[in-house]
Amino acid sequence: MNKIGWGQLGIVLALSRIFAEAANFPSDDINYGMQRFTVIVLSYVLLVMALVPVYAISSGNNGTAFCSKPAAAVMIIYLIMAGISTATRLQFYTSSTIFDDAPSWLLIIFVSAVCLYGLFKGLPAVSRAGVIISVFFLLLLGAIIIGTADNLHLNRLYPAFTDNTSSLLNDVVTEFSKNGELVIFAALYADAGRKAHRSLFVYVPVALSAQLLMTFLYNTVLGEYLDVTNFPFYMLAALSDLSLLQRLDGIDVVVWLMSAVIKLSLIVLGIYSVCMRSFGSRKVSLIISSAALALTAGVSIYFSVNTTDFLLFAGILETALPLIAAGVIVPLWILIAEYFRKRKEKRVEPA
Repeated sequence: MNKIGWGQLGIVLALSRIFAEAANFPSDDINYGMQRFTVIVLSYVLLVMALVPVYAISSGNNGTAFCSKPAAAVMIIYLIMAGISTATRLQFYTSSTIFDDAPSWLLIIFVSAVCLYGLFKGLPAVSRAGVIISVFFLLLLGAIIIGTADNLHLNRLYPAFTDNTSSLLNDVVTEFSKNGELVIFAALYADAGRKAHRSLFVYVPVALSAQLLMTFLYNTVLGEYLDVTNFPFYMLAALSDLSLLQRLDGIDVVVWLMSAVIKLSLIVLGIYSVCMRSFGSRKVSLIISSAALALTAGVSIYFSVNTTDFLLFAGILETALPLIAAGVIVPLWILIAEYFRKRKEKRVEPA
């Protein structure tokens, strides 16, 4: 598999993270008020701390990390769970906006087919597509800012660390749990060259800045209507009044649909990369990755018509325990194993 630039990987990871901000599940009960700024910043503080082990591994990038089968199993299970969450949320988001009459299974099957194509094309092709979609997102964001400028009210901002102290910790943990890109990066860094760790210096600030800007627009444009809005960014697009672009809400849905395709493709490619380093067989890795994608699609279709079951599933992810297991404990495990391996090699070196 050809290498990609670390900047490309950082941008695509940021796009993947921003998707979770726009296509939330209404029952997530997100507080988009002024407390949201605090929650986002604190969640990124946790993210930076969680990135330390995988950063340490990727900065060395000797190509041997994540080869053990137990480590691979933990990561693959998490990536499948993240894929299911992504596909289900995308289906709910699109069916709640402009594709309300489409069968629930149709979109998931279509997206899965595109992701399967991305698996065979490889990470470079998916990354290039992700960068292009990132440009579309920036253009959409710029159009929304211009189109809502007259409705922007800075007096709706007020200094406050938190609106609800009792819910702050829970909100921060839930927000942190959405950083599945931590595991995606851990799975893919070896395919992005020796400087892959530098992509984290793009991914974190870009994703953080985008989320803070989106929250700023939510509060200053929508104000009190935030409490009755399921998808704030979609609402901003619908309110934008540009003579050249009258249907920004439709463009918004297309951007997030493409972003979800990129995120799911990264997840499947991550599973493939982990399998390659664990089994060393391209055929076996392709079979496992394709089976994981089929499982993701099947469970997502089930959840799309069984919302209560999905909420239970999402509740497990929102504890952040699966993310910590796959994105923090596994890299720490690898670091410790690598440390003792090197010590053992030094002991047996001839004098």
